[in-house]
Amino acid sequence: MQIVYVNANQLQEIKQSAPDVAMALGYFDGVHLGHQKVIQTAKEKAKSQNLSLAVLSFFPHPKSILLSNKEVLYLEPLEQKAEKLERLGVDVFYVVEFTKRLAKVEPDTFLNDYILGLNAKEIICGFDYTYGAKARGSVDTLAVYAATKQINLTVVEELTWNEQKISSTLIRNYLTKGKLNELPSLLGTFYKTKYCQKNGLLPNYSLPNVGSYKVLIEDRHFNIECVATVKCNKFIQIHHETSTLPNLLTIQWVEQLETIPI
Repeated sequence: MQIVYVNANQLQEIKQSAPDVAMALGYFDGVHLGHQKVIQTAKEKAKSQNLSLAVLSFFPHPKSILLSNKEVLYLEPLEQKAEKLERLGVDVFYVVEFTKRLAKVEPDTFLNDYILGLNAKEIICGFDYTYGAKARGSVDTLAVYAATKQINLTVVEELTWNEQKISSTLIRNYLTKGKLNELPSLLGTFYKTKYCQKNGLLPNYSLPNVGSYKVLIEDRHFNIECVATVKCNKFIQIHHETSTLPNLLTIQWVEQLETIPI
């Protein structure tokens, strides 16, 4: 998979070599089952039209620029998102730098520059996708644009679980409440973080609230089952002989425990 970092200064140059694509639009934090449905739909469109499969997303999160006084909690860093997208068969991952300048771009200008300009021949997005200045662009305005430009648009309907929309917000809510055993129904797998035994949680991951949890630590070809106690939003205690573990841990969070080990 090719990862292409896009900003306003490089856009014209990137356009010159952009392949024809079926393009999935969204932020895709966590790449949960709802996101996977959008990407799978885009993959089918790409195959049927003999196009490459592209995903267009942003970094940093728009809220971190628009609401600079509010901390934005990510489920995973860009690198892990890219790994998931590659496993899903994405050919090109466009990462658009979100800036205050981009936040002021009008909806149609955004589509002209970043969607049509990057050779999208098929557009695929979720039912609640928004774009452009003050999020004035919606799937309704996108439908009008696509019809005018004679580009096919596919809007993927809401995916629910237990009568709730599967979303990054719901996943963060369950993570905060310690409902870890619910997360595979939303993510397709247990929630994972990378953790440095010396420096703590790697950037752009989130931890459950303070408490103790059953976890699986990935170690080459097998998993080590043990307990991890969250001390704060950066550091945890591993209840295992840590000297036998690598410095950088990949941790799967399985379920919350009622008692905290001493």
